[in-house]
Amino acid sequence: MKRQSISILLILLLVVPVSASTLADGAFDFVSNSVDKVLTILRDPAFKEESTKEDQYQRLKTVVRTLFNYDEISRRSLGIKGRSFTPEQMDEFTGLFTRLLEKIYLNRVREYSDEKVTYGDTTMLSENIAEVQTSIVTASKQIPIKYRVVFRNQEWRCYDVIIEGVSLVRNYRSQFNKILQNKTPEDLLQQLSETVNKKEAPTE
Repeated sequence: MKRQSISILLILLLVVPVSASTLADGAFDFVSNSVDKVLTILRDPAFKEESTKEDQYQRLKTVVRTLFNYDEISRRSLGIKGRSFTPEQMDEFTGLFTRLLEKIYLNRVREYSDEKVTYGDTTMLSENIAEVQTSIVTASKQIPIKYRVVFRNQEWRCYDVIIEGVSLVRNYRSQFNKILQNKTPEDLLQQLSETVNKKEAPTE
């Protein structure tokens, strides 16, 4: 009887849902650890020489790809307009948009000049979505940056970044919706491809 009681207790422990505070802690740890990894690479003196910049870029890209869920960002950036895309078009869009976001984000990150990064509160927006507040502190001002992350498949991933109140997802959704009001998904893909190719073109 005692053994049966212990077994029932263990089963009950296994099915107890994860508390909101535990999830919030997990979201905070995910964002802070990811950002700290980026900062460690940026501050590494081994990457001061110009000849090491490509290696630094590739290492940053590896970290960034574990931070962002590009499929989620792509889907949210299209919104309901994404319903007009075929699966093949959606795959092409996600691939192009990923390349664009990576290029923009990594170029911005590499402009970092040892400013202080602070971490603030974590707010649960729903049972599996959290917002983690951070700030970049410069000599003249404090720039608030919020990371919105979603917990799926037992892991946290970022699906939006809000910088000084401006949402990355909403900003791109507005741009894409304007294009798709009068143009087709093929037109948007063509424009996006041209933009990505320009961004990736080597500079002299």
